[in-house]
Amino acid sequence: MRHKKAGKRLGRRKEERIALQRNLTRSLFKQFGTEREFILTTSTKAKWVKPFAERCITLGVKGYRELRKAADANGGSIADLKQQQTGDKKKFKDFSPKVRDHLSKSIHYRRQVVKHLRDPDAVRQLFDQIAERYTERPGGYLRVLKTTERALGDASPRSLLGFVGGEEGPAKPAAEA
Repeated sequence: MRHKKAGKRLGRRKEERIALQRNLTRSLFKQFGTEREFILTTSTKAKWVKPFAERCITLGVKGYRELRKAADANGGSIADLKQQQTGDKKKFKDFSPKVRDHLSKSIHYRRQVVKHLRDPDAVRQLFDQIAERYTERPGGYLRVLKTTERALGDASPRSLLGFVGGEEGPAKPAAEA
């Protein structure tokens, strides 16, 4: 019996489940900004990966808010702050203590996401684009929509795991009339 054993096994070992979680989340983040802001997977996997991806998005939003606070304390925009760090090669110690505090918090959140995802492109996408859209949203960034399709092989139910609409809104699958 599996008493007091939390979580789904998905017929995989622990390492394989972690890799599956990262890969599904990466794929979802890379779909952001395209006309299809969702991935198609089995319902069980979609429901299973949704909390993990939402935690990553929450960390991205927190990091973006700290970066925006640092830019406000510095007296400019986020683009100006990034330009000072990369183009002008302004050292971290040259910023004011308040800016340094916000920058270090933003870096902390970024490092937490890198620890979970291990993909610099997906993390960059998360902090630059996804977090910017959801700064005012308190949570619930993703949704699972069931489809009528079935997977080949085992005929398991399929679902769409996609972003909840922001300004543009995600592209919805065509509804059949």
